[in-house]
Amino acid sequence: MPTLSRYDELLALPGATAAGEFSDTGRLLGYQGNISEQAAEIAAMMCAANRLMGNMQAKGWSAYTGQGGFYPVLGFAVSGGRYTACIMGRYGVFLETEKADFDRTFATLSRYL
Repeated sequence: MPTLSRYDELLALPGATAAGEFSDTGRLLGYQGNISEQAAEIAAMMCAANRLMGNMQAKGWSAYTGQGGFYPVLGFAVSGGRYTACIMGRYGVFLETEKADFDRTFATLSRYL
């Protein structure tokens, strides 16, 4: 489990409401923020599933078009309007979309790869 300082760093990002870590199988490894444990567990599964789906799509796109550079997926964002989840590697942070600084968020997350 990571030190709390990683979660604190992620929660200090503009608009951040929750941050966590998940396994490749979607198991919640830890979290901090304004989210219930049950919601964090579901978020962990969502993050792992979306990363897996993104890799499948990126690999298929690369094979179909002959263009590389999309696989493997290192990070992604899912936005539902008011909130956005930004994921890179095994870490993710939930942000209020209007307050988010996506460049800063992904720069921070990229240090945990």
